[in-house]
Amino acid sequence: MSLENMALLQQNGALDLQQVTQIIGQLNSQQKLWLSGYLAAAAQNSTEANPASTPVQLVHPKEKLSILFGSQTGNSETLAEALYQDCQSQGIAAELLSLADVTAKDLKKKSHVALIISTHGEGEAPDDAEIFYEQLFSKRAPELKHLHYSLLALGDSSYELFCHTGKEIDERLSSLGAQSISPRIDCDVDFNEDASRWHQDLLPKVKDTLSSNITALPTASTLNQSPNLVSSYNRNKPYVAEVLQTQKITADDSDKYVYHIELAIDENAINYQAGDSVGIIAHNDEHLVDGIIELLVATEAEQVQVKDKNISLKEALTKQLEITQISKPFIQFAATHLKDEGLQAIGSDHEKFTRFVADKQLIDLIQIHPELAQLPAQELVDQLRGLTPRLYSIASSGTAFPDEIHLTVGLDHSANHNGLASGLLCDRLEEGDEVSIYIDQNKHFKLPTNNSTDIIMIGPGTGIAPFRAFIQERQEQDATGKNWLFFGNPHFDSDFLYQTEWQRFKKQGLLNRIDLAWSRDQSEKIYVQDRLSENSADIWQWIENGAAIYVCGDANRMAKDVENTLIQIISEHGGLDTAAATNKLKELKRNKQYLKDVY
Repeated sequence: MSLENMALLQQNGALDLQQVTQIIGQLNSQQKLWLSGYLAAAAQNSTEANPASTPVQLVHPKEKLSILFGSQTGNSETLAEALYQDCQSQGIAAELLSLADVTAKDLKKKSHVALIISTHGEGEAPDDAEIFYEQLFSKRAPELKHLHYSLLALGDSSYELFCHTGKEIDERLSSLGAQSISPRIDCDVDFNEDASRWHQDLLPKVKDTLSSNITALPTASTLNQSPNLVSSYNRNKPYVAEVLQTQKITADDSDKYVYHIELAIDENAINYQAGDSVGIIAHNDEHLVDGIIELLVATEAEQVQVKDKNISLKEALTKQLEITQISKPFIQFAATHLKDEGLQAIGSDHEKFTRFVADKQLIDLIQIHPELAQLPAQELVDQLRGLTPRLYSIASSGTAFPDEIHLTVGLDHSANHNGLASGLLCDRLEEGDEVSIYIDQNKHFKLPTNNSTDIIMIGPGTGIAPFRAFIQERQEQDATGKNWLFFGNPHFDSDFLYQTEWQRFKKQGLLNRIDLAWSRDQSEKIYVQDRLSENSADIWQWIENGAAIYVCGDANRMAKDVENTLIQIISEHGGLDTAAATNKLKELKRNKQYLKDVY
């Protein structure tokens, strides 16, 4: 069917592409694969009547490459999808699954697995892989002597336990008898080159192993007859959005600089759902780059090699390399190069490293240790990580604002320098300017499919962003479920983000309850977890009635404190000891009744 005929059917009410897109966006990986199989079978039936079409052959479910991903911010999923698409183009039988939809016992039914998994926080498995991880390391994990696998681990070398989850799973699979197809590769935040190397090394080996299962694929002309229901824009091919509005939403006397940003998009080219994030692709501030180059012995025109290309030092520092964040490997390099015991202590102690770099960028380190300015340009460039996109939770509903994306951005002032994307969005861009973006789908932070389900939203600071989108979406859906918001910040007068909107939602009856925690408005500090404790009996009643709990914001402190508080509430009102209450919370996670978007 041609796209023109699709459009005619849509106009006649026979096909609503927007509805189809929304439905597909709500499916999990297994459901999408079932649907693709259903459509493939339908296509096969049609080709029997039309022999000129290329048939689609079915294969035994075990005789395929199972591409499994565990992702916190979407990077693992993006790489897994790229691998799956490559398998399809090469005729390699494959399936694509989130680890949220896979059990350890399911591995008994797989013959070849490509596993892509990130490490979250301090060496933890990502939320969607948590249950799988526990099962794999339990005493009841199955023997996997039949399994062939390869693993790509994603992480951040600035954390103490770099790629810890991937390393542990690799060792565990091996101990269960699984055989490695190709060596594990550990990727840092600028993962593209290493991931590509793993990808290119893996596929020929899989193709050789599954050579008898190569399937005929539809021809290009057949593929082109299907409507493109999913945006083709991604981090490697971003969408260019226009800045509609930039408005500071904290008061002038606030210690925080938080901005509401509105971007214009074409709803026919890019779409999103409440709970998704947007990736901002930014270049470094030219003034910051000039300041660094002024300190160096090198000149801005000096040629350096980055990713096998020769470019000027200024272009490298502006468009290619990370200069607003200092990595632990760079600290360790500097310590060795300078033979500096103080830097060596910082580079070997994660807590000291975190404190040291919290308010420093590359320019500050060079100013503190001017000997680094004597480095040859190429040696300096070789020690810097590549620029990576910055993710922000979307603060608007795609149903309510299909042609706009709203963001809640805290302007990061580190040593009087702005952050990479926050500085671009809040300080350097003006209305009418353009910014490169892509949608990062967060499939594990979505509203309940049942509109009558109650929800509890816990989002202090800029963690409020997705809950603004949730409330807008619930309004568009005419949802009957109750909505309860917990929000906190330092001061009521200066830091109540979107105050008039929340008051309007409360007056309309859409927001049933709101509890606020102002940590600096009184002598004792009050946080959202304190408000949870004060309302523990009601929280428990909502949980018992099936409410979904959402948490967004800081992962290191807030999210852990909230989780501990929820365990205490479950223990107290459920009559359970701490271990049983912890298991109850894990059960809520499995049932998608407790969901987090933390960073």
